[in-house]
Amino acid sequence: MPSSTARSPRTPPQHCLPPHSRTVGCAPAAVSDFRRTDPVPHTPAEHEPLLSDEDFAGDGRHAEGPDTDGFDAPRRRGVGASERSTPPQPQGPAQTDRVIISAAEEIGIGGSDALIAIDDVTGELTAYALAAISEQSDATVLSWASSYAVASGLRQRFAEQVDSGLLRVPSGPQAVSLEDAVSEVGDHVVALMRLPKALHALEHRVRSLAAPIGAREQSSLRVVAGGRVKHMSRNQNDVLATVFSEVRASRGIGKSRALIGSVLRERPAGPSVAEGSSQVAVRGQQRPVSLRATGAVFGGARADAGSRLLLQTLDQAVAAGELATEEEPVTTAVDLGCGNGLLSAYLAAALPESAVLGSDDDTDAVLSTRATLAANGLDREDVQVTWDDAISQLQDRSVDLVLLNPPFHDGTAIDATLVQGLLDAASRVLRPGGQLWFVHNSHLRFRTEVERRVGPVRQRARDRRFTVLSAQRA
Repeated sequence: MPSSTARSPRTPPQHCLPPHSRTVGCAPAAVSDFRRTDPVPHTPAEHEPLLSDEDFAGDGRHAEGPDTDGFDAPRRRGVGASERSTPPQPQGPAQTDRVIISAAEEIGIGGSDALIAIDDVTGELTAYALAAISEQSDATVLSWASSYAVASGLRQRFAEQVDSGLLRVPSGPQAVSLEDAVSEVGDHVVALMRLPKALHALEHRVRSLAAPIGAREQSSLRVVAGGRVKHMSRNQNDVLATVFSEVRASRGIGKSRALIGSVLRERPAGPSVAEGSSQVAVRGQQRPVSLRATGAVFGGARADAGSRLLLQTLDQAVAAGELATEEEPVTTAVDLGCGNGLLSAYLAAALPESAVLGSDDDTDAVLSTRATLAANGLDREDVQVTWDDAISQLQDRSVDLVLLNPPFHDGTAIDATLVQGLLDAASRVLRPGGQLWFVHNSHLRFRTEVERRVGPVRQRARDRRFTVLSAQRA
């Protein structure tokens, strides 16, 4: 898991469009009053054009200590994220939010007809943007979140502004790319965001902003991206410099600082889609599967080892007639947390008579899975991909087979509790007799947990790194 996010109260299931709907769009969306907290003195840093090596040397201005800013970008493969990703109730801006807001005020937002908050897990950047444009009748705010759960929380918190049209927030189940969302806002844009830890994620975000705006005449884009200094590097400046001709650092607040990109380069390139492939057995026959990856999707355009072991073991059962038989057909199969779409592509290829659903909380995963299915000619009418939190839109006891290769990492630390909500979701949608096929790290012990939440368990495969279990719904 490339990144982590703060835990927060669970939100109730959202009632969005049904999975078969093809509607795509941003619900118009708005916010609680933004209140500035007492200012924290700036660190004595000048406005140098780039962060210097000294800024990363622990020079006393950024001494290590407790991390009081408890937020980061949303997790990738954020399925089941309602337990952790919904923005908390307003508590005032965290330190990194404050440095982003301070930098935005420093560069001035006058003349901007759109403010964009990206992956705003606290909701405070959105609140600031709404307050900042409150007296501009022709200005709008877009709060774009990759996570379905985060977007749902933003729509709840800022329901009044959503309804009035002041704020737009993506709505499911089809997922809206950042590039498409930005194409619907004004020509003069200021974007506020936290720095993703992965450079390719940062590049994807800024190119998604720059491409639609840079294609217009007389347009402008400025980006303010903040983070903890201990997680910042000069490589982030280099990424921003591929899109902007001017990149500089803001003043610091505590342990946080922001990078500011301005003056778009001429006709910046849009975000790229990574391409890869893997050999997969489908009913005993090896066949190539093309993979596509957008943004920071888990696994990139590669077949991860856990998924390969799961598919190898599952296909042996299918080829042996243990699954998907005439007597007990699989009418509906689900890839829960679809990532780059490898498991969804297998299901669509191996079960041509079945309805297949890939679902993920993460927009990058949804878009990657759709691209993978299309690249393999498997994007037929009964193969759907939805943006959802733990398949909340599926009816109880409506599914015959669920595949699950879940996230186990909170940042770099293993957190086995991340899977519990997904097991409960699988249990809810499986009909009696339906099966869950589940892969997990071998050093974690999940058999008892799966049996308690789903039903009788069989160990199907195990190696040094991964274990595959199947469970039959009681």
